[in-house]
Amino acid sequence: MESSTRVFGLSDADVVAAHGIRRSRTRTGSHWNQPLAVAGISLSVAWLIVAVAAPWIAPHDPLAQDSLRFLAPSVSHPFGTDELGRDVLSRVLWGARISIPLAFLLVGVAGIIGCVLGALAGYFGGVIDELVMRAADLVFAFPTIILAMAVVAALGPSLENAVLALIAVRWPAFARIVRGLILAMKDSEYVYSSRLLGASSLRVLLADVMPNVAGPVVVFAALDVGTAILLLAGLSFLGLGARPPTPEWGSMVADGTLAFNYWWIGTFPGLAILTVVLAYNFVGDTLRDALDPRSSRAVESRV
Repeated sequence: MESSTRVFGLSDADVVAAHGIRRSRTRTGSHWNQPLAVAGISLSVAWLIVAVAAPWIAPHDPLAQDSLRFLAPSVSHPFGTDELGRDVLSRVLWGARISIPLAFLLVGVAGIIGCVLGALAGYFGGVIDELVMRAADLVFAFPTIILAMAVVAALGPSLENAVLALIAVRWPAFARIVRGLILAMKDSEYVYSSRLLGASSLRVLLADVMPNVAGPVVVFAALDVGTAILLLAGLSFLGLGARPPTPEWGSMVADGTLAFNYWWIGTFPGLAILTVVLAYNFVGDTLRDALDPRSSRAVESRV
């Protein structure tokens, strides 16, 4: 008697393959149904909407000094006013248009530079590997914020120079990750097969090796967005980033330390930094779980 799979015109192999696809989709979906994943995505999307819609949803001009100084949070000023009578809520909303896009720009440029240099170092080795890795080691020899402060001090305090300084100190992390991954897979069978078929080294690197590196790099980039926001805010807090009267979160927290009795001036920008950093950390952790088979099994067992 034929099995039920034969009745419907499906072989046993087809059923097994379809079952595996369904299990894979279920596991992938389970990661994004976790509470931290939902919270991270929700916060990330909310802040992106705020960054885009700030000119329309901000109740006041972030630079206008048209209110009384040090007003406590109220209906007309939900986050209060600062030492110059500016609305803190409007400045926090407009700050999202500065901090979040610059963090994405910083991570994107540092990621491109690091991935290119790391891929060349890992695949070709030799002199290229020595030059790239020694440059990376030189950057890693100093604390990130200290080296960034030194670069900004040399270039001059400004938001643009702060971004350049952080790009200079963040690319080695991407380079080291990509180099390590490529060293682990450049001797794989599919790489040898491409070489035997006559593919050039550049084609093998771009078509066969780099796509398999993309997953860990995307995870690290998502986590690094939160780090970039923290570093930008830290430089602005120290007076090396945004210049007054730019509504940037780090400089607003610094203003709050000068008027410590008026807690709302520094608290709300600090909460904005906290929620954005947490959001991208949650998203990065979820991406890691979704792309790492060992984490996938752990999450599946919990579900």
